[in-house]
Amino acid sequence: MKVLLVGDYPPPYGGVAIHVQQLHGYLRGCGVEAKVLDIGKGGRPAPDVIPTRSPASFALRLAGFISSGWTVHVHTSGNNPKSWVLAGMVGGLPGFRSARIITLHSGLLPDYLAASGARRNFARVALAGYARVVAVSNAVKDAIVACGVPEEKVVVHPAFLSSQVRPGTVPAVVEAARARRKPLLAMAHHPSPVYGRKLAFRALKLLAKERPDVGLALFGPGTDSEEFIRDARESGVAGNLEVLGELEHSAALGLMARSDAFLRPTTHDGDSISVREALALGVPCVASDVCVRPEGTRVFATEDAQDLARAVREAVTAGPAIQPTMDVGPELLALYTGTIPFKKSDDEAFDTGETRHAAQ
Repeated sequence: MKVLLVGDYPPPYGGVAIHVQQLHGYLRGCGVEAKVLDIGKGGRPAPDVIPTRSPASFALRLAGFISSGWTVHVHTSGNNPKSWVLAGMVGGLPGFRSARIITLHSGLLPDYLAASGARRNFARVALAGYARVVAVSNAVKDAIVACGVPEEKVVVHPAFLSSQVRPGTVPAVVEAARARRKPLLAMAHHPSPVYGRKLAFRALKLLAKERPDVGLALFGPGTDSEEFIRDARESGVAGNLEVLGELEHSAALGLMARSDAFLRPTTHDGDSISVREALALGVPCVASDVCVRPEGTRVFATEDAQDLARAVREAVTAGPAIQPTMDVGPELLALYTGTIPFKKSDDEAFDTGETRHAAQ
């Protein structure tokens, strides 16, 4: 078995990139020959990770792997034109010996496809060349099936590998924050309004009235922007923030493990890796009700600061509770095995018709 992962690779440390990195490590740990075509902004050297910085370089590299019979697994959001062009390009390249699989990650995908019949038609055509389509949630699956993709071709697997959740050493600033904040909350930040920064600040203001020593540690891009500083000042919570910037993923997990609760106040989600990571670490997790959350998550009404503050109070009071975790690794291995084209005999060509599917 030889598997090529196509997608973003850290840095930056976004959800899709983290999943690609962890899946790559998982496959290598299982003895699978696995490589990554990194189409993101990363560029940091890593074993068997190949940066591609131009469409021509990407196409040339990809064609080589496909002609050599590698199973290709694409990871993309599915919420913008670039994502679907990538999907169509990989799925449309000739090479019957190379099975194609794609995982669609974004919670914004259903709204994106629902907005236009042309988008749905493009998605249906782009996905025609894939043996299986992996959706990270039922909402994403339903949106794909509504495009005309056969339902039996689509499977739902959250993009999470609990075996790869490994907290690392944290910077001294994290330990200092832990010492002076009671309680210490943590949140992954991104400049996109989807991440719910303003809502988190409003809820933090309510919590600070009762517990002045409460702190919110934010990690991720955009924490040094003018908009961030303005929102913190206008919300009156600047003194309650621990602004950590971008952290290595292992350090972010270390921060999460030292927190009293993890917040996910997003307005859209596919299936958040960070929510599952918090639960796997035994950290109380509070998340918006925009999608079905894993068992053990305390949910609040989306964009309701009062309800978010309420859920945080309850989570901190209840304290840690180890939750059962899931690991998509074995399912993906079965998926790869079930879609690899095979020879009927040494003298016959690879089967170009029906692909074999693993039992789900």
